[in-house]
Amino acid sequence: METQLQQSQQTEEKIYEEMMKAGVHYGRAKRYTHPSIKNFLLKSNKNIEFFNLKLTLQKLNEVSNYLKQVLAENKKILFVGTTPASQNKIQEIAQALNQYYMTYKWVGGFLTNFQTIQSRLIYFRELLKKEENGEIQNLPPAQRSKVEKELQKLKNLYSGVINLESLPDVIFIVNLAYKQHKTAKREALRMKIPIIALAGSDNDVSNVFLFVPGNDKAPRSIAWQLDYILAKIKT
Repeated sequence: METQLQQSQQTEEKIYEEMMKAGVHYGRAKRYTHPSIKNFLLKSNKNIEFFNLKLTLQKLNEVSNYLKQVLAENKKILFVGTTPASQNKIQEIAQALNQYYMTYKWVGGFLTNFQTIQSRLIYFRELLKKEENGEIQNLPPAQRSKVEKELQKLKNLYSGVINLESLPDVIFIVNLAYKQHKTAKREALRMKIPIIALAGSDNDVSNVFLFVPGNDKAPRSIAWQLDYILAKIKT
């Protein structure tokens, strides 16, 4: 019979195989590498960076365990992924965990100017009620068109945070190198909100509470990592 250690090793080997198939090990060209993440990369003569998947898996487990504890304490997580590669999957994991998400674009000042944002969310909820009871439909055509455009804009920006009434306890960001996400990181640091991230080889992970070093650009890689985290949280 196989020992427990042998079974564990086989399970890990299968996970590494899945990670390779999903492209989790791929970084960017070496000229983009950020010094803060170098320790998680393998030494290679090739121009493309490659992640040490042993360290990636270790970090995936750390992040999963931390988020599981956060949820057990009924704390709020804001998931952020506004790149085309991450939008759908970020929304999916946030909804699966009954948490909050922002996928259309990062709203500048969302964390640092949260009181003003709250007034926008209240207005958004009021417009949704008017839409539900038919008030908007009964407006004169020109006014109705204006209100409908405004409502659609609010839906794009705030649908994932419509019921967020206080600052999140944790923010989870996919790809810290993306311009909008750099702003989200700065705001979270200013407000002393712990940052969790999926971080590619070009990411600055300075002052990030926990991060998973791996491919944060490809949809398949992002999906695999988020599916793994979700499965670990659910077990």
